[in-house]
Amino acid sequence: MSIELKNVTFTYSQGTAYESHALKDINLVIPDGQFIGVIGHTGSGKSTLIQHFNALIQPTSGQVLYNGEDVWAENYDRRALRSEVGLSHRSGVPVPGAPVV
Repeated sequence: MSIELKNVTFTYSQGTAYESHALKDINLVIPDGQFIGVIGHTGSGKSTLIQHFNALIQPTSGQVLYNGEDVWAENYDRRALRSEVGLSHRSGVPVPGAPVV
């Protein structure tokens, strides 16, 4: 049950004066059973990246795969995906001494 991003790019307000590139050509594999944390500065694209994991937003280009299937394919059941891929947003600082992945 892996999640894979292949050459994912996401642009907000594409084609307008407010166009902003949040993700550019991202390649990432999260193996089955893996827990990850995403850390970065404000505005670095963390939330945009995470929203791709369970198809809350569609990439401007590239593919998001779950178990090898494109989650944006015409008949893909994104509701079922969201019942299997959990996201937890956390604010604040990690617990001191806890491993960060």
